[in-house]
Amino acid sequence: MTGASRGFTVATFRDHHLDAALALWAATEHLGPTPPDEVAALRAHDPGLVLVAEDDRQVLGVVLGSFDGRRGWISRLAVTDAARRRGVARALVAEVERRLAARGCRQVNLLTFDDNEGGRALWESLGYRGIDRVVLYSRALDGSGDATDGPDTRGPGC
Repeated sequence: MTGASRGFTVATFRDHHLDAALALWAATEHLGPTPPDEVAALRAHDPGLVLVAEDDRQVLGVVLGSFDGRRGWISRLAVTDAARRRGVARALVAEVERRLAARGCRQVNLLTFDDNEGGRALWESLGYRGIDRVVLYSRALDGSGDATDGPDTRGPGC
């Protein structure tokens, strides 16, 4: 599996990863808390695209991948502070891209906040490019009228 030469493995997310992943997302700037039911729904829809990087059963990083039949999506990529600069994020992205390509995906999209300099630098170093002409629209379907998600009120968390 990707990353094994660096002392960690990337694998499909399992039930025992949930608590550590939720804590990591909650502690990660620009992400914040993630509802467990959303993770469960995505795992049911795209079970092989929700991934975790671990070392001796300790979660180092996590990423959510999804595929709508046309395009792939990457969201909620997070790596522990202690595991940064070890290639964990790159390994997670490489594996989710490999799995998406195996399903016939030809393009992968993601969202990040404009002030997330570290995230933007990572994505650009991996060959992703921002598209300025895209406008994000969002609508809450729970009747709240609030189309924001997470701790940042500028728009949906990524």
